[in-house]
Amino acid sequence: MGMVMVFLYVAALYVRPQDWAPGLVGLPTAFIILPLALLCGMVNRLREPEHFRAPQTYLLAIYLAIIFVSTLLSAGIGTAWAETDLFARRIVVFYIVIWILITPVRVEATIWMVLLMSLFLSYQAYLQATTGTSWGGLTPFPGYEVVRVRWYGDWDGPNVLALLFVISLAFAIEYVFGPHAFVVRAASLGLAGFMMMAVFYTNSRGAVLAIACMVLFYFRERFKSKFAIILAVSAVLAVLLLGPSRMSEVNSSEASARERTWLWEQGLNLLKANPVFGIGRDQFWKSVDLKLIAHNNFVQNFAEMGLVGFFCFMSILWFSFKGNQMLAEQRYPLPPRIRALGRMMTTALVGYCATTFFVVMELDLFFFVLGLCAATHLVARRSCPEMPAMTFGKTDLAIVLAAMTAMLVMIWLAAVKHIL
Repeated sequence: MGMVMVFLYVAALYVRPQDWAPGLVGLPTAFIILPLALLCGMVNRLREPEHFRAPQTYLLAIYLAIIFVSTLLSAGIGTAWAETDLFARRIVVFYIVIWILITPVRVEATIWMVLLMSLFLSYQAYLQATTGTSWGGLTPFPGYEVVRVRWYGDWDGPNVLALLFVISLAFAIEYVFGPHAFVVRAASLGLAGFMMMAVFYTNSRGAVLAIACMVLFYFRERFKSKFAIILAVSAVLAVLLLGPSRMSEVNSSEASARERTWLWEQGLNLLKANPVFGIGRDQFWKSVDLKLIAHNNFVQNFAEMGLVGFFCFMSILWFSFKGNQMLAEQRYPLPPRIRALGRMMTTALVGYCATTFFVVMELDLFFFVLGLCAATHLVARRSCPEMPAMTFGKTDLAIVLAAMTAMLVMIWLAAVKHIL
């Protein structure tokens, strides 16, 4: 029952039939699927509470509390409750995922469901780009000379749609190069080709740059040899040279990029004026002259939640990465398939963070990805009791603070000094 709920959730999250399919339009899928999935997950949680211990589980609760406080201080009790309720419904996805995906088979089944849903979306991207219309009558994103495909709901922009294909590409890459049967490798190579085609049709420069980062990271971590690095660099150059036509316009003086960096600069100013708790959730677009969101997950986060919220946000990302990076350590006797899942998650997280440097996406998808990362680590610990539980130590504190500083400096260089 739990896996059925997870599959239905992934279909509703990716394909979004509730937004376009006849007979399903307007169906409150979240209010149907999530409560049932939560009940299924709670059965596992109550039965084996010791198997679900990870820093993310309490950091996300703290994060929700910070959302309430930061918004209360800046926008009042009504907005604070509304934003807390909104994020609580998003964050619950994380707990559903870790409570239901308790075996490697369940994690892999969910990954394949994601790949199949992404394949469906890549077909829709193909239809939209070649015929002008995808299922439901959706047409390419208006206002551009080039074709930029989109989808319904959360994926109504080319850049956010491209993020789905970046994540799926991370999974497909590991299935191509990991310890898998020939049939799986061949099928995954085909899937990777479809994902790259779909990214091309979104014409998303941020997604292409994210794929480049992701490929370099994967090959370096997977093979650790000079040949692998050369191969990775060659693949990245091919992606950049054969990528969307808008790649030739990547510079800070181009209109779209300049708009982004101006928003980032204003985000830095908002942080400077409100360094502790920020300006509150959903207040960024109201506080900048362009009346837009930040087009950057990190800027949106530190501007709206201050350094306190940003610290919690970066800590969650760090432990999501660390937990799966541990799976590569040879001192832990893990099965090759579980190590492969760990590589998938670290690669997908790198791709997610790189893509969301150019787009805001802290919706359900974010917490779904965090859930997959945590579930994979927890499954590995079930398989290998020798693996210690993660705790928030001094080294972790130093890494998170260093990552925060590096991100702020990087955004300052891009926004103020126009160094990209």
